[in-house]
Amino acid sequence: MTSEFAGEIGPFAEWLARFSGISTGIIGTHSLRRAIQQRQLLTGLLDWQAYHHWLLASQEEQQCLLELVVVPETWFFRDRHPYHYLRSHVAQRIRAGLSGRPLRLLSSPCASGEEPYSMAMTLVEEGICRDDFHIDAIDICRHSIGRAQKAVYGKNSFRGVTDSEKQRYFRSSSEGMELDPSIRDLVRFSCFNLVSFLADTTTIYDVIFCRNLLIYLQESVCERLLASLAAVLRPAGLLIVGSAETAMVPTSLFTPIRESFVFGFLRHDAPPGPQDSAPLRSRLPLGRLPTVSAAGSGPCRVASAATPSSHRGGFPGPWPGHGSGQEAALLPQQENSSDAAAAEGQLQRYRQDLQKDPACDVTYLRLGQWLRQHDRHEEAMDCLRRCLYLRPDCREAIELMIQLTQQLGLLERSNHYRQRLERLDR
Repeated sequence: MTSEFAGEIGPFAEWLARFSGISTGIIGTHSLRRAIQQRQLLTGLLDWQAYHHWLLASQEEQQCLLELVVVPETWFFRDRHPYHYLRSHVAQRIRAGLSGRPLRLLSSPCASGEEPYSMAMTLVEEGICRDDFHIDAIDICRHSIGRAQKAVYGKNSFRGVTDSEKQRYFRSSSEGMELDPSIRDLVRFSCFNLVSFLADTTTIYDVIFCRNLLIYLQESVCERLLASLAAVLRPAGLLIVGSAETAMVPTSLFTPIRESFVFGFLRHDAPPGPQDSAPLRSRLPLGRLPTVSAAGSGPCRVASAATPSSHRGGFPGPWPGHGSGQEAALLPQQENSSDAAAAEGQLQRYRQDLQKDPACDVTYLRLGQWLRQHDRHEEAMDCLRRCLYLRPDCREAIELMIQLTQQLGLLERSNHYRQRLERLDR
């Protein structure tokens, strides 16, 4: 990264981290710069400093930039295993008795609605009365919330749907496949800042789906967010995260579920301590927030880092340095010029491979191995998390994560990956 480039992007990266907790190292500085340039063209503020001043002064502009930074990706019944487990978990909770109260479920980030609607269909299939559960769904992106409320989808949303499910719950329209209103009306959507939502809500949930969000956040923010999720989750309640996020969930608050490809946890019976349950708002600096309006009406809060999924269910941004001019920063400083040239050539080849296929688990695995050999442990772990996001059963990536986390003294995370490897062997 040139000093000029660093000078341009630095204030925006700092704002993004301070305001939402999103790590530019995860989404990639190239992605952030591209989003900024799109907004500069639309606002006519081509000077970086002038646009930065406008960004800080305009809540609307903050929303617009955030929506460009994080791109949602999801589909109905994505990774079936969590929904199968949801059915059995809910059935067990009902047998245990709920004192006549309805089940409460949360999907965040919900993207364009496929996940919470899948939750609703799952509960209906289980035979649960529609009056016996409530589903809240929140997301960063107003456009995504609008799509979710409209509930009309294209073919990419049906990668996990059987023909019988499609016939049962959808009908063809001029715009795409329209969800049956009886399912659509079971979910309440809101555009919210997740951090503030968790701090303000008085609702205690039985189930929370929070998949592929944590991978976008700075580690400190991730830890605080998980503490806040625990604070609003009922004892023995279910938390579902993404496949690459299980090692981030603290065993001090949650017990991992011993079932392959569920990537779920149960809330401990004991409540968290004062430090763990402190509202996130008091511990994480946030930008100024507009007032909240009801779902689907008027302005909404600027949303926090979200899915990245779900969700976002969004795919992580480029690995650090990919397409951003940071390749030299990844090179070991002790190498001589010929070794450095060879290393840079290898990095360029990985970069070209990812440009051709940005969702190739093998490339992320090989790059992670290469970075580890060159003592770039943090970058290596990031690439391996991306590999496991794409291919949760990749033994090589799990084994290498065990070695890296142990080497870095991250013993709790190392234990998570060991347990994950054990589940693969069953």
